[in-house]
Amino acid sequence: MAERNPRTSTRGFSLVELMIAVLFTMILMAGMAAVFRSTLTTFTATGEKLSAARRNRMSLDLLYDDLNNAGMYLTDLSTPPALSTANEAFYVLPDPKANAGTPIPGVTGGADELYFYMDEPLPFEGTLKSSTAKTAAELVASGSAAGSADFTYTVNCGDATYAKQVTKGMVFIFKDSWETGYISSDPTTSTTDVTIVTGSDPTSAVTGRGSAGLPAKFQHIKGSSGTGIVFIRPAQMVRYSLQALKLDPQNSAGTTLCLVRDQGTYSTAGFTADQPQQIVTENVVGFRVYVSTDSGRNWVGGAGYTDWAGIKAGINSQLVNSGRDGYTSLGSDLNWFRSTPVLVRVDVTTRTATQRAEYSATGKTLAYQENLQSVVMVPRHSGLTMN
Repeated sequence: MAERNPRTSTRGFSLVELMIAVLFTMILMAGMAAVFRSTLTTFTATGEKLSAARRNRMSLDLLYDDLNNAGMYLTDLSTPPALSTANEAFYVLPDPKANAGTPIPGVTGGADELYFYMDEPLPFEGTLKSSTAKTAAELVASGSAAGSADFTYTVNCGDATYAKQVTKGMVFIFKDSWETGYISSDPTTSTTDVTIVTGSDPTSAVTGRGSAGLPAKFQHIKGSSGTGIVFIRPAQMVRYSLQALKLDPQNSAGTTLCLVRDQGTYSTAGFTADQPQQIVTENVVGFRVYVSTDSGRNWVGGAGYTDWAGIKAGINSQLVNSGRDGYTSLGSDLNWFRSTPVLVRVDVTTRTATQRAEYSATGKTLAYQENLQSVVMVPRHSGLTMN
């Protein structure tokens, strides 16, 4: 009798089961996508905030170092520079463009302008290598008139790049006697050495300060262990301000708000930049400067002030209220910054480079995330009276 072959039954997933599995998979993937998107958004937003804070901190560090040079008079240690009321040694213009009726678009934290005077030393020190110069006493003893060789010095700058920074119009100081010389002609460089010829500062007869171009009073140490030489770019005025600059070549119409530094040789007529502009940091929407002469109990500056005269009046009031009656007429003392200790506070507000909904109060509209940081300091030369 023939046996019956059992039939093995193989059964797969039904259409309903497949659809349920796909549905659960899609729900799971949608949840994972939402988590991934949230994580990516948080990561990007946090990175933008940290970048803005880092740029803010960097700008304050640069400003701190620069402001410490305000009021540094190196050309003459006993006589202050000849200044004018149109361009004082230190002053603040509170949001001048907004007060003139043309505010800078995008600025939310004010746009003050900070000005200060300094003699700017170059960032290196040279060594007097050789010189054919005779002192005034030696010239008198020899009975001969001074020639160009008697005003010639060769200085080793230690680096060829440093040597090229020395230019006509600079002042240099012999550290062994603090005697100064004015570079009256274009110097010549040879690798790390620079040869300079001194002469009369063209403004000395007008200002009553600077080199008169006379022979040296002292004989200076020369050679590998020669006296140190400090080169100075004299009478420099520095301005910090906010400007809207076109930095994107792909977007000729768009601008970026930047904190910039301008520098120029001092003029009694007012500030004029004659050196390349430096961009301190980008995406800055606020720059405020405040001044206090009563140890920070009260501050003068910011929104409520329209000009420097108002700020000076506020400083005078602080000095009177603190009992310092000898400092009640800053208008007649254009070097008051050197004789009066001043506490300076600078607020810099940066923003993120892009707008995000996460930065808005409702979370539904695009907005920037702003970050305000401050530096409070007494500049190194403020309150440092002249010798």
